[in-house]
Amino acid sequence: MMIDSLLLTKIESDKMTSDARRSLFLSMNRPQYVSVPEGFISSLAWKLFDFNEPPTLGAGKKLALMYKVEKDTKSTNLSVTTTAPKGHDGHSAFGEVLKNSGIGPYNLDPILIATAVSNSITGIRAEKSTMQAASPLTPGIALLQNMRGVQKSQSPPDLAGIIETLYRLGAPHGSQSQSGVAERWLDASNRRLGADALLAAMDKSAKENLLLSGVKLKVTELPSEFIGGLFPNTPFTWFARIWDRLTGPDWVDALPARVWVDWATTVLRLAYGMGFLWEAAWYETFARRILRGEPFTREQLLKEIPAALPWKSSRSTQSVRDVASVLLRRVHVGGAVRKLVDSWLSTAETKSGNLLATETAITRMMGDGDFRKQLTVALGGQMKAAPNTWEAVKYALLTRDVAGPFADYYGMLRQNGRFLTVSPGTEWIAVVASLSCDRPGGEANVGRLMGDLHEMGLNPQLSDVIELLERAGLARGSADADQGVLIKSAF
Repeated sequence: MMIDSLLLTKIESDKMTSDARRSLFLSMNRPQYVSVPEGFISSLAWKLFDFNEPPTLGAGKKLALMYKVEKDTKSTNLSVTTTAPKGHDGHSAFGEVLKNSGIGPYNLDPILIATAVSNSITGIRAEKSTMQAASPLTPGIALLQNMRGVQKSQSPPDLAGIIETLYRLGAPHGSQSQSGVAERWLDASNRRLGADALLAAMDKSAKENLLLSGVKLKVTELPSEFIGGLFPNTPFTWFARIWDRLTGPDWVDALPARVWVDWATTVLRLAYGMGFLWEAAWYETFARRILRGEPFTREQLLKEIPAALPWKSSRSTQSVRDVASVLLRRVHVGGAVRKLVDSWLSTAETKSGNLLATETAITRMMGDGDFRKQLTVALGGQMKAAPNTWEAVKYALLTRDVAGPFADYYGMLRQNGRFLTVSPGTEWIAVVASLSCDRPGGEANVGRLMGDLHEMGLNPQLSDVIELLERAGLARGSADADQGVLIKSAF
């Protein structure tokens, strides 16, 4: 009965949205820079769980959780709380809970146990950062930082909601699955907890000792609108397919816990960064087609979207490979056009309601002189229309720290002075190439991988991809076979 009422709500919501808006306007809330990669999975955890905040925070203050913070930051609206065990007493108490959960022999010093576990779950540390998140190996550990702590903001963006929208945009047409990104992550995590007594003990101990009060699972509802099937062969469809694959039983059982979390985080980072880059390319291409004045369909438009992120040959000079200025301009142009399209549709829908058809909207836009002038200004690239989107995209794809015990091995962009280049590491290609295979231990050819990269919004040279595969030890067969070179999954 509850599901029936939710589906009815979906149908009513669909009636309120015009065909033109569904087809031309991507309903993605605006992103912000995520300060630590672990924040992606932690945002999914907080979408699913409730938490009782302490009543002693002070007037107007909100609780910001972070695993470790080296330097206290004064805030008038945040109560920053670290969740890692603190001092002798904190380590001793955490160690006792771990021992009672079955970790370590009875005569082992609980402080040693607590220190070992605490260090083992420490996540990536960005260069010059004063804070460090916990690697979200389990639901309980993922809750050791919240988005207020990650973003240092009382009202951070709904990162989990944005990720769910990216997934829904890529879902097959007509899909009515009740499992979103967060639910699939939780199912995968619970499956691993059922098979790994150590992780289960760590999860139980984190919930009982490191969180300030109990957590409980929320009742979540289905999305209010079906939006899948409209943007085929895009980063959205890649994300939906690969997330379903990675959270399935085969890959959950095959990958070590830390590796699975790293791979899941990499997929989320790519979906976030490439999704918003593709959105910017969509709006820029749309504006140019409107100004051309020739009738077109959205299907024709989809075929004209350029690679969202230019990937120049590794043999080119660093200045040629630099993508900073290209991406910065594209994001700002896309942001400016997005605002214009949104405003135009809102005005048109006020007159036509939900009856505004896509073809009608395109024809009217081409004949609207004021709108065309505004698009021309936006395409000039002088408007700084999307600074937050640029920061979000850049840091989602950037390798945060390239060395040290807490290095980030899963970025695809590298910063070297003023240059920003596509330089994926061995671990990055291992994730993307392995998940091109249908199952763990399986094989795919380079042609399939190139198809996946194109779907993500990338168009690298074949020789560069084969070189990356060979460096990672994943290529099978002669490089002369080109797209027929076989890829062996890393696990």
